[in-house]
Amino acid sequence: LDQERIEDFVVTGTIHLFAISGLHVGIMATGLFGLMRLGLLPKPLSLMLVVACVLLYALLTDARPPVVRAAFLISLLCWSQSLRRHSSAFNSLAAAAILVLLINPADLFRTGVQLSFLAVIALYWCTPRWNQLPSSDPLQPLLDASRPRILVWLRQQLPPCAKLASTVALIWLVTLPLVMNQFHIFSPVAVVLNLVLWLPMSLALFSGFGLLVTDWLLPQAGDLCAWLCNLNLWLLETTVQSAKIWPGSHFWVSGPDTWWLFVFYAGLGWLAILPRLRPPTRWNCTMLVLWVGIGFGVSCWNRHTQQDKLDCTFVNVGHGTSVLLELPGGETILYDAGTLSSPIRATRSISSYLWSQGISHLDAIILSHADIDHYNAVPELLKRFDVGILYCSPLMFKKVDPALELLRRSIYMTGIPIGQLAAGNKLQVGTGVTIQVLHPPATGVIGSDNANSIVLQVSYRGRNILLPGDLEAAGLDAVIAETPRRFDLVMAPHHGSLNSDPEAFAKWSRPGLVVISSGHGHDICQATKIYQQNGARVLNTADSGAIRVTVTKKNWEIHPWRQPP
Repeated sequence: LDQERIEDFVVTGTIHLFAISGLHVGIMATGLFGLMRLGLLPKPLSLMLVVACVLLYALLTDARPPVVRAAFLISLLCWSQSLRRHSSAFNSLAAAAILVLLINPADLFRTGVQLSFLAVIALYWCTPRWNQLPSSDPLQPLLDASRPRILVWLRQQLPPCAKLASTVALIWLVTLPLVMNQFHIFSPVAVVLNLVLWLPMSLALFSGFGLLVTDWLLPQAGDLCAWLCNLNLWLLETTVQSAKIWPGSHFWVSGPDTWWLFVFYAGLGWLAILPRLRPPTRWNCTMLVLWVGIGFGVSCWNRHTQQDKLDCTFVNVGHGTSVLLELPGGETILYDAGTLSSPIRATRSISSYLWSQGISHLDAIILSHADIDHYNAVPELLKRFDVGILYCSPLMFKKVDPALELLRRSIYMTGIPIGQLAAGNKLQVGTGVTIQVLHPPATGVIGSDNANSIVLQVSYRGRNILLPGDLEAAGLDAVIAETPRRFDLVMAPHHGSLNSDPEAFAKWSRPGLVVISSGHGHDICQATKIYQQNGARVLNTADSGAIRVTVTKKNWEIHPWRQPP
């Protein structure tokens, strides 16, 4: 599957249907157990066949932790069946966890492994409770005898369907906080889809195995299995693509903090492991509501707390640009959002950083110019974040380009207002911060899109930051014709390209720190040397990852994600 189709399954909460997981082991084992009931093989031999098949499947899938867990549990179940002894579900799950950690202790910190065990724990917890439900009325058979068979059959299907729906909903609720924390997605539609898609998923898996088994012996049967497999995979994908566009099917969220998550699952573990110490149900519900309220309250408090500092972060998007300004009053401004590679990469990098800071609202997005590596992540970002306004130059949309048309359509669909910036404009962003537009003039200059890049000067506490986009001649000549200035932090124009005349630009701006937003494989050695010869320290996002610069009342600090070699 390509990235866009994978994204459909992610946002609808159904990616586990195609991920190599314990779900497929369970489906395969269920089919084999069903064959056992036909009496084709003796029970001991059938149990050995099930164990052999699940272990072979685990080996074929590189012994991934969820598959190892499922294969181990099924093997224990078959062993207990052969010995005619009852197996403890939670003890078996604990033994499976020990085995997984013995193979690779780092799996303890992998989200897929955590979700796998959480789902099975929820399943183990609810199954005996559904089985303890009271049986039907003894008079029901007499009433059924007087009713049409179709109505009787439908009534008989209601209890198992209700149990299935309750189980799916419970698993979704238990795993939801972790999913929101790691994947930042809230998908109510997942409950409905997982209720209906298990059947085509199972049929696709069975027919796929049938194709492997029969095609070499009975080609006609193999053709039938292939047709059934394709049909069910088509049903899966079509259903998910349709559900994705339902109103309210999914929402992008920043997710709960890690400390909140730890306490939440510690509490669930206490309730599951120590039933004798479990408080009454109404107390549990009250504590849950209070804890959810605390999580939302702390998140809102952190988001609106004013701090006496300005943060400027250069997000690593490869060969492209994305700069986040977090202002002292809590305002957030994103300067450019794009890359030369797939826009999905830039979207994920920018989104991950924003969510890590607890940011779900951007006061403004400023697009420097109409090059795709400065804006192609914006359409998807508009789906994930609330944006107050989008600024661009008066020349931004005069160019005829399919990518620009997609951007324009995305902005129109979300209803975000578009403002224009030109030289001399200032943004009102609160006390102590000045954001001034140095370039381009309202009529532009003769030259390329790069020459008409929006150039911003951000000033706070006596420190100056310069964001020049892809500025190059003749726009560069117009800017450096002004009185030379001293900037503490400068983003190298045009990703460190020599077309932006680093020598003249460095002499005019006299930077203390130069950040080059570029990807691996782009030669910036000469530009780096020129800036260093002019007294600047140079960092590259390709080597340092995200680079965060914090300006406080007393000083300024530089925090690269990793130290460059």
